[in-house]
Amino acid sequence: MPRPRAAVVAFSCLALAAGCSGTIAGSRGHGGADGAPGNDDAASGAADAGIDPQVLEAELQATVDRLQAEASWRTPGSEVALAVRHLASGARASSRGGELYVSASSAKAWWVAAALDGAGVAAVEPYADPVFIDSDNGATGDVIDLVGPDAINVYIWDVVGMGRDTTALTQWNYEVTREAANSPRHMGSDNYTTADDAVIFLAGLQAGAVLDSTATAALSDWMTRSPRSGTGGWLAARLPADAQASARHKGGWLPPGCCSSDTYYNTLNEVGLVDSPRGTYAVAILTHAGDDWYGRQAPYVELASCEIYKTVSAAADIDCARDVDPPAP
Repeated sequence: MPRPRAAVVAFSCLALAAGCSGTIAGSRGHGGADGAPGNDDAASGAADAGIDPQVLEAELQATVDRLQAEASWRTPGSEVALAVRHLASGARASSRGGELYVSASSAKAWWVAAALDGAGVAAVEPYADPVFIDSDNGATGDVIDLVGPDAINVYIWDVVGMGRDTTALTQWNYEVTREAANSPRHMGSDNYTTADDAVIFLAGLQAGAVLDSTATAALSDWMTRSPRSGTGGWLAARLPADAQASARHKGGWLPPGCCSSDTYYNTLNEVGLVDSPRGTYAVAILTHAGDDWYGRQAPYVELASCEIYKTVSAAADIDCARDVDPPAP
């Protein structure tokens, strides 16, 4: 059932700073940020895994910085933003994480969360498979209609803690036009987010802090129905089998020819929660404007996801490269 808004205090620090913990006064089913939702022993879990948060944070930042530097030759023309947070330890890394990107269908994860918060599981469940398996835009419009676009923005800002100036549902045109009167419209009529904001949502979802326990379990399950490879499955495509199977994620894509400008769009995003032998992490990889969406941009997102997994897992033996990847210059 929906959570009372008065019960919520901003949770955004969970995803932004190591050692910072949100307070969710009177909320139901919230807990720590590692493992299954509701785990209140996150710090102990990090210690049990032998993780030094400062060391892991430095390693993650080095990986993210390297992936950012390699983007110029791996996916020419692309603008890339990356953010990651290991939930038990608080170790985090970000590159261009605060820059605005068209959110494309990745935003459906938090829009569905808002509908769950406002309308409950039974009302949203009929749309779960169309939204997460097929990324169906008509079904997404039906989900938005359950609460209205303005209510979705209020939820993501006031409940989740995503930024009022950095994430918004502005307009959804499928079947009928829906416009949010409260969107700041920082990207015109486009819906938008940042990599850092996506991680805030994901961390709150995993902690059980942004939905009650029933809705948290439902959304977490629905997000495992997103593809494991191919279109919409880039986050999971190169992960080891166990991590691939359990990843809770939502891809977003606006490929060449879809929109008014390939140089402005050519969007390919992935946001998700990934389980590793050293704990769960939240990750966002946002890209757009690549010269070769199919041959370079999509493989880059797959590779970046795998390289981040490799760093979190301290698994030097994992080979993330594939034959489709370009050779280093």
